[in-house]
Amino acid sequence: MNIHIDNLTLQLFVTVMEEKSIAKAAEKSNIAASAVSRRISDLEKVLHVELFLRHSKGLDPTPAGFALLDHARAVLGHLFQLEMEMTGYRHGTRGHIRLFANRSAILETLANDLSAFLLAHPGVKVDLQESSSADIIQAVSENRADIGIFGEVLRTPELQIIPYRDDHLAALMTADHPLARYESVRFADLIEYEFVCLEKGTSIDTLCIRAAAALGRQLNVRVRVNGFDAMSRLVEARLGVAVAPLEVMSNRMSHGRLVSVPLMEPWAQRSLVLGMRAYAALPQAARLLVDDLRARTS
Repeated sequence: MNIHIDNLTLQLFVTVMEEKSIAKAAEKSNIAASAVSRRISDLEKVLHVELFLRHSKGLDPTPAGFALLDHARAVLGHLFQLEMEMTGYRHGTRGHIRLFANRSAILETLANDLSAFLLAHPGVKVDLQESSSADIIQAVSENRADIGIFGEVLRTPELQIIPYRDDHLAALMTADHPLARYESVRFADLIEYEFVCLEKGTSIDTLCIRAAAALGRQLNVRVRVNGFDAMSRLVEARLGVAVAPLEVMSNRMSHGRLVSVPLMEPWAQRSLVLGMRAYAALPQAARLLVDDLRARTS
C-alpha cells in the first residue's frame, strides 16, 4: 500500500493528539479549525482507519491513533534532523573538503591552522593529502581537490591564487661543515657541494634547479628523499647539503649535529599559496576554510 502523508498533516495530527481538541490545535497552529478537521479526516481515509472517536465533548484517540503518534513523532524528528543537517551543509557548518598540501605547509602551520578550524566546525570533515606542488596543481585543475596549498614558484594560470604563508629557505649541513660558521650563505657557494634533495616536482627542488641554471651549473644530487626527516638524517650522515624551510628544520637542530644557515637569495623568501579553480564555485565548507586560513595570515 502506497501512503502519501505530508509533513504539515503529520504535525497537525500530533498537535491534535497533544491538545485533545481540533479547536485548540487549530488555534495553536494558526490554522482554521475546519482545515485541521479536513486534514485529520483525509489522513484517516488514506490510512483506512479511525484515529479518533468523536463525541460532543471532543475527541478520544483510538489505539490506532496512539500507534500513529509514536511513528509521527519519529518521522517529524527525523525530518527536523534532516533539515538541520542540510542547513549545515548549506551554510558550511557541515561538509567534506578535499585538501591537497605540500609537506612544508603541513609541517609549518597547516596542522595547527586545521586543528583550530575543525575545532570551530566539528561537522566538517577534511580529506588532507600530502603531495608535491606540481601534483597538487594538477589535482586541483582536474577537480580531484577543492583546495591546494603549494609554493607559488610554479606557474598556475588556470587557478585562482590567494596568499597563505611566507617562509624562508635555509641551507642544511653538519655543524662542522665549512659553511656552517657563516650567518648566511649564497647559493653560488652551496652549489659546490653534493646535495640531498626532495623528490622532483616539489617547489623547493624547482627553485634549486632554476638557481643552478642561472649560475650555468647543475645540481650535484647525491640522493633524493621524500621527506624532511629523511633529509636531515642523510645530511647528518654527511651525504650532502640540503635546502629546506628554516621553520621546518628549526626543531631538528636540538642535538647540535646539524645547523641551518639562511640562504641570502631573493627566491629564498618563499610564498605558500592557496590554489582553487574558483573561490565562488567552492562548496560552502571549503570557502569557510579558505576564509579562515586567509584570516590567520593577516
